[in-house]
Amino acid sequence: MTIADNDGVRLANRLGTITLLTILLGSLPGRAICQTLDYTPITPSERGRWIVDGTIGLKSLTVVGPLAASWQTAWNQPSEWERSWSGFGKRYLQREADVAISNTLEAGVGAIWGEEPRYVRLGRGSIGARARWAIKTAFVTQRRDGRLHAAWGRYVGNTVNNVIENAWLPPSATTVGGTIYRSAAGFATRIGGNAWEEFWPDVVRLLHRRP
Repeated sequence: MTIADNDGVRLANRLGTITLLTILLGSLPGRAICQTLDYTPITPSERGRWIVDGTIGLKSLTVVGPLAASWQTAWNQPSEWERSWSGFGKRYLQREADVAISNTLEAGVGAIWGEEPRYVRLGRGSIGARARWAIKTAFVTQRRDGRLHAAWGRYVGNTVNNVIENAWLPPSATTVGGTIYRSAAGFATRIGGNAWEEFWPDVVRLLHRRP
């Protein structure tokens, strides 16, 4: 086992511990919070739109995709694609494939028990409470009853997709450590997206209030 693999295993253990604690801590207070949120279960058509928007929506194609590809190009990950326009293009297309596969798996598997793939804003309370909500709901999410449960569809989408992608990714990204790292990065990205959805509407309102 290589150094990268050892690092990946340690990262997996830490991620598993964090996920378990988040589920255990989130399942109790989260239920009371969810019962006061204005939550309407996702419909089949909305589930389909969520998959499409996350993959080829305007924000995905023009903002998130280029930023992700630029970040990976700057850090030269994976190294075989090099810091070049060609490497940027490969990373951009890989990100699109990643989102298409993971979103389809998450929404499809989660549909079996009515799991909510979208982020539901808390929209009130202190900044700290809302930040904790954004972090927690990367690992747990609502079902049809409006209560928080472990996001099993999301776990499938964020792990199986990385195994599938090993079929075309270069060797440095397909090690055990590299595969686990991509799964961990997927959850980190979800937390960042949740935080954006939680706080950006407030920023917009504050900007509009300025004279």
